[in-house]
Amino acid sequence: MTQFDKNRLQSDLPFLSKFMILIGLTLIFMTVGTFIGMAFFMYMTGMPFKEVAEFQKHISDYPNTYNGLMVLQTFSTPIPFIAAAFFFLVFIEKQPIRNLSLRETSLPLILLVGILVIGFMPFDAIFIELNQKLTLPESMKSILDWMKKSEDATAELTKFLTDFKEPRQLIVALIVVALLAGISEELMFRGVLQNIALRAFRNHHVAIWFAAFWFSFIHFQFFGFLPRMFLGALFGYLYFWTKNIWIPIFAHFVNNGFTLLMVYLYKNKTVKVDIESTESVPLTAALSSLILTVVILRFFYQKYSQTENIED
Repeated sequence: MTQFDKNRLQSDLPFLSKFMILIGLTLIFMTVGTFIGMAFFMYMTGMPFKEVAEFQKHISDYPNTYNGLMVLQTFSTPIPFIAAAFFFLVFIEKQPIRNLSLRETSLPLILLVGILVIGFMPFDAIFIELNQKLTLPESMKSILDWMKKSEDATAELTKFLTDFKEPRQLIVALIVVALLAGISEELMFRGVLQNIALRAFRNHHVAIWFAAFWFSFIHFQFFGFLPRMFLGALFGYLYFWTKNIWIPIFAHFVNNGFTLLMVYLYKNKTVKVDIESTESVPLTAALSSLILTVVILRFFYQKYSQTENIED
């Protein structure tokens, strides 16, 4: 059976209706959260409202912009995702929050998840390189130009947010970009979306990849779509096998947090590895990464595959 207790009362709405309601709730909470975040951002930076829409052009013109952007990001995405996920779970699915499988876990398992996520990165980098070479037919040139423009804007903002001037900024980024993002996105995409898809499709592979697709799509970074989707699928299988939402949350935290830490160490010349580099990953590193990933995933599959699932 799925992580949700099938003996409890559940909504009898069709899957498409649930999916659309979930999207609607998310957009509503994101809209409200963004306005709240903008209010804090303007208060913290002193930036007038007319400039907020194009704040990237004025990042260097106002003080405390870094903290203001982190507050804006917190209210515009993590908090709305958490609110939408809980609202949907309680009022639409009519399920108690504990059915998200908020179970205790062990230190060895946590460490193994950390090794898996970091070990998966070189193999996933292959898909980053492939995705960077994305091309579209000439008839879709305007779409490709829009995608590139959006990607460049995101890259510019990311560069600003990871240009850590002091350790305190790294800590703030770890809380917002790693911890809050890990909690909110895993609650939304694995805890809610994957579960309702699992009950609808009655096939955990379809449900996992369905949630992974939307997990990647919602970031609107199309030149990183494939690696993010594969990462989402990795989180999805861990959740399905362990029936423990803390596992993908921790995996998500490790992925984002390790990247931020490596960026900080590289810019401080502590390490020589530039984790943001788009250079090709050596074949030996990619193969070693793949082997390590398969071995650890096989362990999870063998350890937890005997647990009851929806297909029984």
